[in-house]
Amino acid sequence: MTFQILPTSRSPFAHLLMWGLLGALTGCAGGPAGLTTRGQSDASIQLVQNREYSAGSIQGPTERRLKAQSWEKRREEIQAGPNSQMSADLDRFDAAVALYNEQRYAEAEDAFKKLAKDRRHTYESFGARWRNWWGVDEVDRYDPYSNYGDPIEEDALFMLGQSQYALRHYPAAQDSYDDLLNRYPSTRHLDQVTRQLFRIARYWLDFPETVGDQGDAAVELTSAESKARAKPPSGRKQLAVIPNLTDRSNPVFDSYGRGLQALRSIWLHDATGPLADDALMLSANHNLRTGNYVEAARLYKLLREQYPDSQHFKDAFVLGSHVTLASYQGPEYDSQALEEARELKVAALQLFGDLDPEQRQRLQEEVNRLQRAEEARLWDVVEYYQTKGIPEAVTLHCNLILNRYPDSPYAERARETLAMQAAERQDGVITGWNPVARPAPEQTVQVPANRPRQDGSLPTFSTDPELAPTRPAQPRPSVWQRMGNLLRRADEPPQLESPPSSEPAAADPGRTSL
Repeated sequence: MTFQILPTSRSPFAHLLMWGLLGALTGCAGGPAGLTTRGQSDASIQLVQNREYSAGSIQGPTERRLKAQSWEKRREEIQAGPNSQMSADLDRFDAAVALYNEQRYAEAEDAFKKLAKDRRHTYESFGARWRNWWGVDEVDRYDPYSNYGDPIEEDALFMLGQSQYALRHYPAAQDSYDDLLNRYPSTRHLDQVTRQLFRIARYWLDFPETVGDQGDAAVELTSAESKARAKPPSGRKQLAVIPNLTDRSNPVFDSYGRGLQALRSIWLHDATGPLADDALMLSANHNLRTGNYVEAARLYKLLREQYPDSQHFKDAFVLGSHVTLASYQGPEYDSQALEEARELKVAALQLFGDLDPEQRQRLQEEVNRLQRAEEARLWDVVEYYQTKGIPEAVTLHCNLILNRYPDSPYAERARETLAMQAAERQDGVITGWNPVARPAPEQTVQVPANRPRQDGSLPTFSTDPELAPTRPAQPRPSVWQRMGNLLRRADEPPQLESPPSSEPAAADPGRTSL
């Protein structure tokens, strides 16, 4: 919904009040559709509400390099005309860069922040910013893909983050880098921004490795051998509700969550960059170290599927099988994690021939242990159906154990169970939940002697109640039997009566016959 206010002769205060009331009413009445993401004009809104945007609008490394060269040429042309506003802002930018080079980072931070704010005011009026804050303006007016944005603002935002990083104000630096990536998804500084975000993330997550100038990252815990040398997580950082009021290099709350957010920004904004797979691996390793095995298994799986050429591909298989097995909660729960862990370990043994004998032996032992766990899970199902008194399901799963694992310890127990069931069928015994319940006695019915009479008449039955067919009284089941046999099949099917016919009988005088 788009609103248009006609120009009037009212005062600016009246315009301001009108826009405030209009924005409040729109936000309250429109719900999620009327009140969009407050304070943001990033690409995520357009990707949802406008279908003309696609991943093809994102520029690759070559396009970003060509754009940087084009801006350098244009910058020389702008500086040749000293009377323009852009030329004056370029001079302000150069002065702020000089402060940064002199290591006067606090002054440079203020200069870059003010320059970025002033440049934003050149193409966004106060009314546009107000409408955007309330979410009542058209979304397609803020297109980060068209016209490449403002290069001076882009450079100022990047240098603002660099100044904050030099001051070790890492939370503020992350916010500045994220603002740059949201406003300029194909920024010319994408490689430098991702490296800085990676450094910030490994600092907050207690990974002390560094990143090379070419984008290579030596991430700890990327190898299965270093799994035992994992550094225990910090107690203060584990509790996200404990505030940090003294160290400006860490966030006030939730250092681990902010570190994972920085890594997520890397592989979302630069999915084909040199640090995308490293960011995924570091996120998965952190979840492995903190015991969040379900999330670690998801990230390892994403790394295997999206980056098959990564240097962490083998470790994603080995460690992925480990965390998938660790997320298995026992035979009483779903076996999907157990099956996936076994498939990953078997695939690792078949795909990677460079495994040393110790690794191969350990993986084979884990495969055997997973097989025993699967046998225990199947036998747990057998015991479950024995408790419920469903002999058909018991027979089915016992045969399943014999077919899949004939040499397992549970196979002998399955044979004994099947033999016991066969004996009970011969004796006519139906096993129930209560082991002390006695089977019901067999029914005895007196059958009259069907001997032919000399007069040729049919045999007659005696009407004497003592000679009439008798059915022994069924013993009333105990409370424990009734509670344990809730799911048992009925001994006799219910006797259904036919519905009464609405047609008149044949002897009915009102019936008409032809």
